[in-house]
Amino acid sequence: MSEYTHHPANSTASAPSGTNAKSNSWFKGRPKSVGPILSNSKRHLSDSSLADLKNSSLGFEKVFVLNMPSRTDKLDAMTLAASVTGFDFDVLEGVQGESISKKALSGKWENRPGIDGVVGCWRGHMNFAKECSYLSPIFGPRAKCLPRLRIVRRRLSSALVIEDDADWDLNLRSIMEYIALGSQTLLSTPQHEAPRSPYGDGWDLMWFGHCASSTIKGDDRRFIIKNDPNVPPPQHRANYGDIPDMSPYDDNTRIIFFTAGNTCTYSYALSYHGAAKILKYLSLDIFNEPIDYGLREMCEKKDRGFLCISVFPQIFGEHKPAGANTRDSDIDPQNRSSVRIKGYSHNTVHSTRLNVEHLIDGRTDLLENQYGEDPQLEGPITAEYRTSVEG
Repeated sequence: MSEYTHHPANSTASAPSGTNAKSNSWFKGRPKSVGPILSNSKRHLSDSSLADLKNSSLGFEKVFVLNMPSRTDKLDAMTLAASVTGFDFDVLEGVQGESISKKALSGKWENRPGIDGVVGCWRGHMNFAKECSYLSPIFGPRAKCLPRLRIVRRRLSSALVIEDDADWDLNLRSIMEYIALGSQTLLSTPQHEAPRSPYGDGWDLMWFGHCASSTIKGDDRRFIIKNDPNVPPPQHRANYGDIPDMSPYDDNTRIIFFTAGNTCTYSYALSYHGAAKILKYLSLDIFNEPIDYGLREMCEKKDRGFLCISVFPQIFGEHKPAGANTRDSDIDPQNRSSVRIKGYSHNTVHSTRLNVEHLIDGRTDLLENQYGEDPQLEGPITAEYRTSVEG
């Protein structure tokens, strides 16, 4: 994974130039049979955490994909990508904003172009939280996040939600092991005790796919993953707001940290406690902003007791498929008339979607890095924990 150099608020990242060099090192790193180890403390994941991370829901209780019923094309693509990666998901149907009664809205939403899409997106994510609240909050480590309402209604211990246009690296499962070790380390999980969740206990939201991520002023705790071939080069990182200062690290570093809030919701996970709080503050209380603004506010306001963890560079990005650009968004009302000859994905080195044909055929020799050749690394992937920038 690579560290970040600070980018300006407006992204300068460009789409891949069309270089599709074969990736000969996408699988390099530690042996798959061994869990990651924190180099400066020898902390490692327990056998139970490793086992839970290998379940069909990436270590969560449930995985949900948010999809508009009319977008069967997006659901087909997501089904194929999840299948070759080896995880299952439930479909959470998206909501048409115009179908929501004005009486069901807790705030006054201005009447402007595209507002129905914003309202529908908000409602879909509220439904996710509701489901997670339906299952036992002490179920254990096997949880995935659905749109918020689902977490609460089902009382899920945790759940992961993925938007239907998201993409991820071929090495997602190995990456998630490092994320789990990082979150357990940040949460001060005792080494001799197996947490209920492989990601540790006590978090409310884990933000995996975003387009901006803010650190907490004065909090320099960082879980640092070095020599990671799955980190996108700085020139290909697409972000549209604040990002962490990555100047202390090299370009193949990824960090995990407590965040003051992110932007965009390509993928994130909620715990039961987090989902219940989101329902309270973003549905029952007065709220009339895009959903990612609301989530950011939950992370930012200390009085809400809402603990958020982020990863940068992000591990889920937006996919832009080949074909008419009008197919890209179900929210943005802009009229696009151009045609994309080749698809690409933001912030994803070894794209699952772009390599799906090779994955179906089992041709690992043909797997591609969409940005060109993999970097020459100094050694295998390593991880360390620092409580200050100086280490």
